[in-house]
Amino acid sequence: MRSSDEIIVPGHPRWLEFASRLNRARFCFGTTEQARSALAGMADVNVEGSLHALARLGGTCDCQIELDVVHSPAGVGAEGKQRAAPPRIAHAPQH
Repeated sequence: MRSSDEIIVPGHPRWLEFASRLNRARFCFGTTEQARSALAGMADVNVEGSLHALARLGGTCDCQIELDVVHSPAGVGAEGKQRAAPPRIAHAPQH
């Protein structure tokens, strides 16, 4: 990890890119593996630092990141409009 790697949280210029990548997930398995994969696919991102910051905001698994962080007031644009597609991630049967 380089010191220039970015922490992706609401308000970051690349937040919508992350939210769009995570929105492709279909199920939550009680982990952050899909969020980790979305972040890892973005250049110059501190994946672990971003996941830690998202957990502090309530995103302790993929669906909590989607529902509690992406679609929280912090994840909404200044005009009050959603900046990401509506949530569609669902709990997997074992979650």
